[in-house]
Amino acid sequence: MAQSADQYPSRVVKFIVPASAGGPSDIVARLVADKLTQSIGQPVIVENRPGGSLMIGTAAVAKSDPDGYTLLVTTSTPIVTVPFTMKNVPYDVQQDLITVSHLGSTPLVLYVSSNTPAKNLKDVLEIAKAKPASANYGSYGTGSSAHILNEHMIKQSGVKMVHIPYKGVAPELQDLVGGQILTGVADIGSAAPLVQGNQIKPVAVTGSKRSALLPEVGTFAEQGIAGLEPFSPWWGVFAPRKTPKPIVDKLSVEIQKIVRSPEFNAKMASLGIEPTGLLVDEADRATRDEMARWQKIIANLSDIKFE
Repeated sequence: MAQSADQYPSRVVKFIVPASAGGPSDIVARLVADKLTQSIGQPVIVENRPGGSLMIGTAAVAKSDPDGYTLLVTTSTPIVTVPFTMKNVPYDVQQDLITVSHLGSTPLVLYVSSNTPAKNLKDVLEIAKAKPASANYGSYGTGSSAHILNEHMIKQSGVKMVHIPYKGVAPELQDLVGGQILTGVADIGSAAPLVQGNQIKPVAVTGSKRSALLPEVGTFAEQGIAGLEPFSPWWGVFAPRKTPKPIVDKLSVEIQKIVRSPEFNAKMASLGIEPTGLLVDEADRATRDEMARWQKIIANLSDIKFE
């Protein structure tokens, strides 16, 4: 195995992203791929395989050859929430995948179109109550953290809204701009160009305190919806669990160097993402802890049908 690590990589490495192009997972994957190409001396390419609540691309990596040449770069959704919200998940995180690195995390934000008169969460809920027929909310996939967030909000507020799932953040935000949905949930970085272009506006943010990038936007807790403080998706790199440990360790070390570099930190900050760069053992423990935490959160929504 040590010999295989010495010779690795000898050809192209592929990052599979289970979401559509242009979204945060795609952007993060391409940032890492660009730098990793330079550090390992072989091309690292990105392939988008959206759909199936992010399960299609995730399963492709989980079932791929464990040789270090097919890796998954994804938000935490298909890792820590989908296994507890969907039936017939075609992979087992604990058995099939190992966390090579945690890359960073970000709060989630609830957005509305700039054409909507709502200025805060109270306004949004009042609109939903007044016009339930058109009170659709978007998410970046069934069973995603955005889906769970909205159902949590609906349960607490008593409003009725209809879920519209998308194959990623980018198409969700496109429909929000176009007025096809009342609200959309996204990370700060993905939505920033649309906010700056005055096409959408933020009305609530997850976390225990306001985001430094959106200081004027109140948290959900400030606006009457409790329990959304932990809703901060994170990004990670994953490999098939049977990948030789020396190869996983080598990748983990190289990726940590990238994540901790000032240049990468600056780019992640512009996306509203706080870098982490955990090495494999700590990252894999963190993944298991996150899975346990989300299992409890989702169990409290046992009356909600996610499929």
